[in-house]
Formats: sequence, C-alpha cells, structure tokens
Amino acid sequence: MNQPIDQNKHIVTLLPSLFRHLDTAVVIADTNRRIQFINPHAEALFGCSLADVKGASTRILYAEQEDFTATGKDRFNTHSVHAYYDAYVVRYKTADGHVFLGETHGGPVCDEQQVVAMYVAFIQDISTRVEVESALNQLHSITSARNLDFCRRVERILSLGCKHFNLPIGILSQIHGQRYTVQYAQHPDDALQPGQAFDLKETYCCHVYEANEAQGFHHVSQSDLKAHPCYEHFGLEAYIGAPIFIDGERYGTLNFSSPEPTRPFVSQDYELVRLFAEWVGHELARLRDWEALEQAQQLLEIQANTDSLTQLYNRHYLSNALVQELARCERYNNPLTLAIVDFDNFKLLNDTFGHRAGDIALQRFGNIVREESRINDIYGRWGGEEFLCLLPETDLSGAEVVLKRLVERVHSEEIHVDGQTIRCTISIGYTGFSAGDTQDSIIQRADTALYLAKENGRNRIEKQ
Repeated sequence: MNQPIDQNKHIVTLLPSLFRHLDTAVVIADTNRRIQFINPHAEALFGCSLADVKGASTRILYAEQEDFTATGKDRFNTHSVHAYYDAYVVRYKTADGHVFLGETHGGPVCDEQQVVAMYVAFIQDISTRVEVESALNQLHSITSARNLDFCRRVERILSLGCKHFNLPIGILSQIHGQRYTVQYAQHPDDALQPGQAFDLKETYCCHVYEANEAQGFHHVSQSDLKAHPCYEHFGLEAYIGAPIFIDGERYGTLNFSSPEPTRPFVSQDYELVRLFAEWVGHELARLRDWEALEQAQQLLEIQANTDSLTQLYNRHYLSNALVQELARCERYNNPLTLAIVDFDNFKLLNDTFGHRAGDIALQRFGNIVREESRINDIYGRWGGEEFLCLLPETDLSGAEVVLKRLVERVHSEEIHVDGQTIRCTISIGYTGFSAGDTQDSIIQRADTALYLAKENGRNRIEKQ
C-alpha cells in the first residue's frame, strides 16, 4: 500500500522553501487525493489557507464533479506511473464560490521504485486572459463595422465594457473645469441621460483626472474612499475609468461602475479600459482612429501569441497555425515540412552554468531564427527548450537545407555568461505533410525523427 505523503517527511519539510516564492499556485496531495500542501500563491488564488484545507479532498477545489472525476481517471491515480505535465484547462472555485478557469500542469510523482508517492498540480488563473481576448475580438468587430456610426459604436463599446468588467453602468463623459457632463451612458434603470451634469469632485473620475491615468476601485466601502462623495451620494462600490484625450488635450473619461463590489482589477483590465478610451478619443477627433486602434489591437495580439523569453510565437499560436496549414495542404496539395528543434543536454547546461545561461541560449536561438528564417516560415517555442518550425511550400529536400543551416549556425555561435564561453547544439527531427495528416500524426512523426537525431549523436537533423 502506498505511503501517504505526510510520511515522506523529508519531502514535506522541503515543500515550503521550494514553492513559497513561486508565482504559480502549487497543490500537492497524497495518493488518496487529500491535500497536503498548498503554497502562498495557491492560498491567495483559492482564498483559503493551508490549515483550512489540509487533509481535505482536492474535490473542494473543483467547480464541477465531472472535472474532478475525469482528472482522477486521466492522471491523478496510482496507475499513472508516468507524470502527465501537458497543460489542460479546468474550472476551479475559490473558498467563496467564485469560479475561474485554471491552466494546469500536473500528475503523479513517483519514488525511486516507480511507486506513486504523491500528486502535484501547478495552476494559473487564465480567466482574465480569456475574457480579454474575447473582448478584444468583439472590440475589433465593433470598430471595423462600416454600417455603424459613431454613436452606435460608442453604445456598443459601453455595452462591451459593462459586460467585460461585470459593471452595469457605463459612461462617456466630457469635463470642463470642475463640470462633469454625461455624453453617452448605459444604466440598467436608465437613470443617466446625456446632458446630465455633476461636480467633478463628486465623481470617482476626479481621481482619473488627478492621476491622468486609468484608475480602479473594486470595494470602496472597505477602502480609504468610503467617505468619498460619490459613495455617499450614489453608493457606487466598484469603478474603473480612463481619461479620453483629443489631440493631446483631455476631453473627459470613459468609465464603468456598480453599486456592488467586484473582483480586484488586474493589469489587463486597466489596459483594456485605456484601449477603449483611446479609441473614443481618436474617433471624436476623427484623426486616424482606425490606424490607432488596429495598431493597439495588433500589439495586444502579438503579446498574446508571443513567448516572452524568446519573442518567438508561443504554443497557442503554433497550434492554430498548424491547423490552418494542414487544412491548406489538404485542400491545395501544397508541400509542408514540420520540424521539432530541441537543445542538446539542456539540463546539463542549466546545472553547470545556471538557468541564466539556459535563458540566454534560448534567447540567442530566437535571434538566430529571426535572422535565418524566410518570410513565410513559422517558428515558435513549443515548450521548455523545444521549438516547432513550420515551413510552408517547402518539401523535405528544401527543408534539409534550411534546417542544416540552423544546426550549423547554433553550433557556431558562442554564448558568454559570467566570463565563460559556451557553445550549444541542437537536434532536429522533421517530416513532410501526408494526405490525411492530423496535428497529432505529423507532430508524432517529427518527434520520432527527433528521437533518432538524439540517438545518432545529437547536433544533427533526421527525417521521418
């Protein structure tokens, strides 16, 4: 019978120091899926302390019973002796019942005898990211709709903001001195009409104007603002707003509010409300409104699709691009080569020279790819030290030239870390499109070829 995790005292003792400062939630359970450890980030994410949940079933973290059952069947069981760390998304809930989407890596951890000793999960809340991506897509639809005039666009932006921030009141205001005038408004009771005016000091927008920047308050009665005139007169608990500029001059604000408190605002919320306000300002001035919004949206889309370390595409983008390329090949019978690149002995590099050396090696690879890639080639970080290359309109013989040059270039480059000179090598497995290929089948062939490259001495390419 498996020993419960709390009997592995030498491991348990290390857990707080290992995971205390990790900016990802960590949950560790015994083989009966009873919680034995959560780190401070997990305490903040789930709204409970380790003392509150220790010994409880991990079921309390799931929003749905079927997700708990499915993850137990797929990975959190003693028969899964090989850990599964591919990311998956599941609905979790906090101690107060709030449900969020959690991107999760996790699975069983085995002892030296390959017996499952515990389960570990690394969880990140991606709810806001998903919501922001959806809001950006909707914003693009609004701003690119040729059949909508300015008034209709503003109305739809107010509706979009109210829905995204979960705040029922949306206002586009104009401010002259200390006079705050409603220009457009959305209110569940139609209590606000264009032309209504207020003293700026009686609104939370005075803080936006004072800071000249986006501001937000999620629970006013529990903050230093509880004596603010806006709370005393209107009882607004939550607010987020940003200034509107026309030709560099302040025009007013775009803001959203509610009589009910809401979740704390995060950086993406402030970025989104700034983006909304920026569009309105440009549209009011009728100066390059389309270009400004499209550029801002493209920047956000690039950030959402880019690996922060290497500045290459991330796995999410690569998966979508591969699906599109396979469909194009199937329809037009175009050639396509897919390659998987993996750094050789990367763990040894990190262990010997430190993780900074590994990061520099990956960043340098990103630079090499940008210098060597052709305009239609797609390179991105698939995970860890592994990269995926899509070479459209390229058969295996053409890909061989490109990939050999990449291997040679990486090997020829010197990396300097703390006065030490390091050379890295990569191995590449590649394959071509075959009729009926799926994402899994073509990646599997490339992965098999990569394995051959490793087996045959590394620092080389192999095809399958």
